[in-house]
Amino acid sequence: MEGTFALLGPLDLLQLLARGNKTGAFLVVAPGGRGAVFLTGNRVTHAEWNTLGSAESVLEILLLREGRFRFIEGRVADRITLNQNLDRYLLQAVRRLDERIEVRPFDYVKFGQDIHAGRLTLNPDELALLTHLSPPVTVLELSVTSGRPLHDVIKILGHLARLGVIEIEQRAPHTAQLKLAIRDPLPPCAHIDELILRAWRQHYGHFDRVYARVGNRTLELPVCGLENLGSELLLGTEQLVMHELSAGQILTIWPALLQSEKR
Repeated sequence: MEGTFALLGPLDLLQLLARGNKTGAFLVVAPGGRGAVFLTGNRVTHAEWNTLGSAESVLEILLLREGRFRFIEGRVADRITLNQNLDRYLLQAVRRLDERIEVRPFDYVKFGQDIHAGRLTLNPDELALLTHLSPPVTVLELSVTSGRPLHDVIKILGHLARLGVIEIEQRAPHTAQLKLAIRDPLPPCAHIDELILRAWRQHYGHFDRVYARVGNRTLELPVCGLENLGSELLLGTEQLVMHELSAGQILTIWPALLQSEKR
């Protein structure tokens, strides 16, 4: 058995071999090097990829997109360095593939052109998220409408994008509509989701203050990042009183850059 990864990648091929309870050596030659994964039924007994350790070699081979393979049935490894179920490595490889698809809070999300939904088995969280995709929305908006934390939405979207169920249209970071909430005690700055702050800084460079528009007023506030805030902006009670704000208000937030104008 031999061929290229044009139709099926190593992840699918090794899964098929394991399900067939095959024993042998899966040899690969790719632009980045060469290696092998040794199977005994559904268990991996040894792997090689350039100078990497055995466990890491399995993952690198599973993630290959180009190259050739040859399966030599009955061939066993000269030494046993692993004794793990292949499914364990498949799960790790899928997670790495999902993480390699960059999804940012301000990107647009829409259905893919070739969904193949009938061939996919999606979990309830993924299916529920898809119900909020008409019309196309930003990742941040999807977090709000679905009621799911922003970091969870980004993780799910990465998986769906890899499957081709959705498409991610990258956009430059822009203003964010955030709902004001109170938390005490807090340092005297506006706390926004770390993922939003990171997206702004990656695009515009470092800044330590944001503009906040509410009604006819535009405030300038020091900013801090905090995990898992999603579409909330946190202020302490003292800051709310100082700026005559109240919990539940929707503020339009954008970076206060050196060359920015209050818009």
